[in-house]
Amino acid sequence: MPAKLEPNLPSVLSHLSSQISRSVGRWEKGASNLQLDVEVVQRLLETAAQALQAPEVDPKGVDGKIARPPATSNTVTAIEAFQSRFTSSVDGLIKPDSQTWHALLDAVGEKPAVQEPSNQPDFSNNVGEWLFPFPVLPAADWIRSPRAFASNRNNGLRAHAGCDLYFEKGTWIHAIADGTVTRGPYPFYCETFALEVDHGDFLARYGEIQAITTVKEGDKVHAGQQIARVGHLVGIQVPSDMLHLELYDKSASGPLTITDLARSKKRSDGVPFMRRTDLIDPTSRLNQWQSKLPQG
Repeated sequence: MPAKLEPNLPSVLSHLSSQISRSVGRWEKGASNLQLDVEVVQRLLETAAQALQAPEVDPKGVDGKIARPPATSNTVTAIEAFQSRFTSSVDGLIKPDSQTWHALLDAVGEKPAVQEPSNQPDFSNNVGEWLFPFPVLPAADWIRSPRAFASNRNNGLRAHAGCDLYFEKGTWIHAIADGTVTRGPYPFYCETFALEVDHGDFLARYGEIQAITTVKEGDKVHAGQQIARVGHLVGIQVPSDMLHLELYDKSASGPLTITDLARSKKRSDGVPFMRRTDLIDPTSRLNQWQSKLPQG
């Protein structure tokens, strides 16, 4: 059976406000924390926690309040946990029309009430231009461990840097959007390979693929184009072969894989992804794209 995700979101979702008037979060960062704005953020975080099965982004209640230092705020903790998964900056602050605000709306399937120009990419506006990387959905979803983003690896010493989509070896992988191949194919993991494609709003790494691809560095790709096939991991036992998909918001530069712990993107508990700091969680994008399947 296909794994189309239809999370049992709270009934409040349809009544969620999709705007805030002032900033919400850390007082020491200058947040205004107006009660109605705080309630909106808390409800969105609650919904995101359930939709993504990510309890760390649950604010543990909706009361419209942010505790002042030195007290610990569960809402601020949830904001920072959300930012560590979905944005390139963790500051415990959500401003109107900011990257974090748009990512939060994106995670719960909401759109801004007022569309205004933003310096940050608004992924929810682009959903019609993006496709799922396969013409059918995998039998296993991408929101539960071990397939999910941020799942434990190496006995908890490393966090999983992408989402795994289980398919048989040789299955065609399709480009999620128009773009340009910036690197690859190159050796990746356990005798598989990877391609890096700049899709405009973000960079995608298509990992654990076969060595022979239909595109190479410098080539243009189009949304839905067959670009590679699922590879086979050698020397490791896994439930299935797969596409390992990573996304980066391009706010950093250099190699995607990082060997220096101090320079790595980290999970909210400090566990490193061993990836560049602009790594973002693909989960909510895949949740949207599952309704946009390419032609086989």
